[in-house]
Amino acid sequence: MKLSVLLLFGLSCNLVFAQDKITVNTSALADVAIYPERSAPATVVSLNESTISARIAAQVKELPVRVGDIVDKDSVLANLDCSDYVLASREAKARLDGLNAQIKLAKRRLERTRKLTLKQSVSEEILDERESDLAVLNTEHRAAKAELEMAKLKQSRCIVTSPFRALIVERSSAVGQYANTGTALVHIMDIDELEISAQVFSRDTEQISLSDQLFFEHSDTRYPVKLRAVIPAINTETRNREVRLLFINGPALPGAAGKLIWRDKRAHIPGEFLVRRDGKLGVFSINNNVAHFIPIPSAQAGRASPTTLPIDTPIVIEGQFSLKENDPVNIIN
Repeated sequence: MKLSVLLLFGLSCNLVFAQDKITVNTSALADVAIYPERSAPATVVSLNESTISARIAAQVKELPVRVGDIVDKDSVLANLDCSDYVLASREAKARLDGLNAQIKLAKRRLERTRKLTLKQSVSEEILDERESDLAVLNTEHRAAKAELEMAKLKQSRCIVTSPFRALIVERSSAVGQYANTGTALVHIMDIDELEISAQVFSRDTEQISLSDQLFFEHSDTRYPVKLRAVIPAINTETRNREVRLLFINGPALPGAAGKLIWRDKRAHIPGEFLVRRDGKLGVFSINNNVAHFIPIPSAQAGRASPTTLPIDTPIVIEGQFSLKENDPVNIIN
């Protein structure tokens, strides 16, 4: 009789103890962690956007390009009337030819004078004059040669060419217009040397630097890109930092506005597994069938939160709202 009573008492105690345990479901952090995508506004910019101006004063003779044209490097953008500069080149060439003849004559005179001086038939003063005359002519020759080179240089500037493969953005002049030095002729944009400029929060620059997959998204199209530089300065107005990136394959059009997308490499705990205890957000983990609350300092209610927990940490994913610190649990994974 006493034995039966003891057995019944023991069974009832075990039943009560089992009923006190809270049933939970757990999963390793590796199985539930997410790695969310982040984004920041970005724009495709051309490294070379130039206004091509006249480098001489002349009338515009021809503008063979139109807005929207794509031209190769060294393609003709404008032809200027070169008549004045052709004549100036001819005049400089004629003056140089005349000086060459004078120098040739002056050298013969100097040579004869030196011979006569040796025979004492001519005074040394005359020899000095002949040497001085030749020196003056040589100086004038150098000036005339420089003048000819300048005239040819100005003549070469009558044909205005593109410094790179470019898109014609604007025709700033017209045929028949007289252009002074510096007058804008054509506005062009480099379509090969492109970069993406993105404005990101300072705290995100490290994640962008660590990310192995970066994309520029524009009009539902994603372009693979790679990081070139994180500008080491903070914008005083927006408190953001600029990030510059390069296209890996084909680029988007210059001026395209979109967003930079990267995947956060930190493990994030989904918001539905977070609970609040003692005013702190965190998760419950299980150790020896006992629940332990782990605060997540940066957690926000309802949002996935980054964590530094080991990837094999068991996380309570069902039953966590009923748990308290050190509660015994019954795991039914």
